[in-house]
Amino acid sequence: MKKYQATLLENRLLGPEIYSLWVKITDLGEVKPGQFFEFATDTRFLRRAFSLSDRDGDRLRFVVKVVGSGTRWLAGLSAGSKLDLLGPLGEGTRMPSSGPVMLLAGGVGAAPLLYLARKLNEQRVEVDALLAAGTKEELILAEEFGSLCREVILATDDGSCGHKGYLTDILPTLPGTKDIQSFYACGPEAMFVALKRLNFRKPVYAFLESRMGCGTGLCMGCAVRGRDGRYRRVCTDGPVFDLEEIEL
Repeated sequence: MKKYQATLLENRLLGPEIYSLWVKITDLGEVKPGQFFEFATDTRFLRRAFSLSDRDGDRLRFVVKVVGSGTRWLAGLSAGSKLDLLGPLGEGTRMPSSGPVMLLAGGVGAAPLLYLARKLNEQRVEVDALLAAGTKEELILAEEFGSLCREVILATDDGSCGHKGYLTDILPTLPGTKDIQSFYACGPEAMFVALKRLNFRKPVYAFLESRMGCGTGLCMGCAVRGRDGRYRRVCTDGPVFDLEEIEL
């Protein structure tokens, strides 16, 4: 973990209140898929946590959805703005030993899975993606996933793009799902609960989204209960967990 002064290179609207921020950080070492950075804002004492969405050398991409004053401040920044970042934080995800792998994204949950798709592509692991959102306008990063994945399947709740329905309703109907060796998922908690019920008997790794206080494990504000009764801290033990090892 290290504190960085970053420069905002690009701020682009992806969807309704969803923004793509490319920043430049020099002298940055390895960042694993699933790891995150904390951004200082001018509106609150606590930092805001965002998983790395993509990387190109010293250029890092983050996806910000406006949910409050801190994220609105970030979304309003223009190129050239300076940012105070802390990271990389978290353990990142364990990588698969073999494929094919399927990425399951609900809404802005697509953001951290894009960097994972890139790393899997570099390791020549076959990867598919199922991207779901409420509406066509809320589907993000489909083109980027298309350049990295064997197949990209789109779904919307209202049927405005791709399959109509929830991700967890569509997933069991897809041909070839039985051949998938492991799943990586990011989205709302309800999606994880439904994924557990599907019981594919394959590993499902959940990228958890949580409000964080310190980001370093001290405050225990982001703890989740494991099946063994012990609590795990999303910020330091995660944010990626085997879905069967945690209670939701």
